[in-house]
Amino acid sequence: MQQLMHDSWNTFLQVLTTPLVASLDPSRRIYWLFLVVSILLALTVFVMQKKQFLPVVWMRQLFSRHYLFSSSSGVDFFYWFVNSLIKLLLVIPLAGGHLACTLLVVRFLYGHFGIIDTPMTLAMPVLVVLYTCVFLVVEDASRYGLHRLMHRVPFLWRFHKIHHSATVLTPFTLYRVHPVEMTLYYLRGTLVFGVVSGCFIYMWGSNVKGWQILGVDAIGFLFNLAAANLRHSHIWLSFGVFERWFISPAQHQIHHSTNPIHFNQNYGSILALWDRLFGSWRASGKFEVLKFGLGRG
Repeated sequence: MQQLMHDSWNTFLQVLTTPLVASLDPSRRIYWLFLVVSILLALTVFVMQKKQFLPVVWMRQLFSRHYLFSSSSGVDFFYWFVNSLIKLLLVIPLAGGHLACTLLVVRFLYGHFGIIDTPMTLAMPVLVVLYTCVFLVVEDASRYGLHRLMHRVPFLWRFHKIHHSATVLTPFTLYRVHPVEMTLYYLRGTLVFGVVSGCFIYMWGSNVKGWQILGVDAIGFLFNLAAANLRHSHIWLSFGVFERWFISPAQHQIHHSTNPIHFNQNYGSILALWDRLFGSWRASGKFEVLKFGLGRG
């Protein structure tokens, strides 16, 4: 009983320190460096839009209590806390980890296809780049697919609409998700990692690894560095012609718009390929003031 209370208290402390830990973790969206870069980009956007340089005024707008501590933002923090607790207590212990899934895939491949007699040899740098690119494509495609299902399947929309109920978008809106949706995305990510890593280990051995920056996935690091935090914000940052290949913050804001002409568009996370293939892509176009919240059924 005493051990159980001790473990529960440690878990509770882990949840309480989540914001601090996340700000120091390069694998998290709100890592301090990503936030600093987002602020600098936001100030740059202000300069380009207003044609004047008023950094003090704009910083006050960015850190206004009416923005960061609105009732909508309070809900973001609530779901962040609750989901962190659920993830630590239930999801990770019950679902297992990425390594367990990888081992299952490797065992399945060896059990059904045996050992590869003449494995293809690749130089390690080539293998690292290949793994990173394959993982990016599969990860991004699966995220697009699940996101689209969350919108188009009425049963799943009941959970996902909590994310879209945010009327004020901040970087913490990322964590405003129903526990069921959080679990689905966790399982999706675990499955993708396990399948891709398992296949590469089966073909090229256990030395396979992806390109990393500060010890985390390089693609994810660069994505977060490239203003990913502005996706959930009121800062209109377009990628211009590059939006045909990569989803910009402005395009994701369109995805959150209550305007009916914007519904069911720009489901993508990084690559615009999936939206273009399946007819859900929309360019951001000229700057427009959007309203966010639940404008759909």
